[in-house]
Amino acid sequence: MGNSWKTDDTQEVPRGTGPRSVRDLVGRVEVETIWDPLPKSHEGCPATAALTNLIRCTDRLGAIRQAEIALADDSCTRYARCVWHGVTVLICSGELLSADGHISRFESSSDDRLDDVVALLRAQHAKHAGDVSGVRTLLERLISSTPHRFVRDLAVPFLVEALATAGDVAAAEAVLDEYDFDELLAGRPAARPLLLAIRGELHLAAGRPAAALADMLACLRGPVSEVAAHSAVVRRRGVAALAAAADGRSELASALADEEEEAARGWGGLAYVGWAQYVRAMVDEPDRPSRLLNDAIDLLDAALSPAGIAASSYEQGVRLMESGDGTAAREQFKRAGQMARRIGNTKVAELAEKMLGELTQSLQQTQLTAQELKIAEMAQAGYSNKQIAERLVLTVRTIEFHLSNVYRKLGISGRRALLNKTLETP
Repeated sequence: MGNSWKTDDTQEVPRGTGPRSVRDLVGRVEVETIWDPLPKSHEGCPATAALTNLIRCTDRLGAIRQAEIALADDSCTRYARCVWHGVTVLICSGELLSADGHISRFESSSDDRLDDVVALLRAQHAKHAGDVSGVRTLLERLISSTPHRFVRDLAVPFLVEALATAGDVAAAEAVLDEYDFDELLAGRPAARPLLLAIRGELHLAAGRPAAALADMLACLRGPVSEVAAHSAVVRRRGVAALAAAADGRSELASALADEEEEAARGWGGLAYVGWAQYVRAMVDEPDRPSRLLNDAIDLLDAALSPAGIAASSYEQGVRLMESGDGTAAREQFKRAGQMARRIGNTKVAELAEKMLGELTQSLQQTQLTAQELKIAEMAQAGYSNKQIAERLVLTVRTIEFHLSNVYRKLGISGRRALLNKTLETP
């Protein structure tokens, strides 16, 4: 169906023949062998209760507590569903250290039934920790080797998401070109919200806001199943808000941003609240340096979210640069570049370096010389042009020439504005 996934048509289609390049490489073991339904006696266990809170974005601390209880209980960890629920809740709650400990324990166990599910969870943990290159390696290996089609059908969108996070939109689109996205939608109805959310994010990253909005609204209309409980689905309102804003639908964008902020505060995780603040700044304060962006950066920093810091810092840097505050902009671009390189996002890293280069060039053109600085300081101190000329043994015309350069470089109109300027040593 070449490139059919790029359309914004989210209607289910008849099931096709499956992914093209790996169909003959994998077995036909279906979901039931690794994703057995929970027995009646185990329904409503702590892992399920924790996931319910995540889907509803309520009682984060209670969800963490229930997840920890479940993952410490052998009667829960015998089921792939419970392991998935518990670790997913910890990851989405920002409890990465605890999640890592549980994943490591499962990786060292001898329970082959959980291997592929645990590998998927390891990939999700690595993405949140900022190891996008590690995610890519793990998922590519899993896609090519797993005998479980269900696992592969989740690994493909997870890989797309990781590549988009790294700014490699072309590679993400190439992965979906290799598979039949419509078949995934039709064949995995439980994963439909997840698939739509990830495709919507890719559309937005690729500059297709209308298609992104269509996918995200379709994601919002459907119920979130336990399989689809994932950070991409949790923050679907925010992505929809960004898509609506980019598509010129400001009222819808603002309403969706309101919903995202309410959900984030109901959940209470630092990363989620920081993300919601970023969305709010992009929707409601799209042009000027934003207090909301500063708040988002602080929260995302506390949550150890390198991808979020890279995006927020770069955006704030652009705004500060356009407002004329090159010093503050430089710090934001440095931070954005550092975080982008950490997660392998060469696109944002290169953009940040480009902006830093432009700022350096601009600074060289506008930086005061030692003589100009001395004259400006004396003017700020209240000396007249004649007094400055006498003290420096220069002509009044020379002083006037230097001060006109000072005003031009500082972007001000005259002495009165100079009084409120902070002068930087060259």
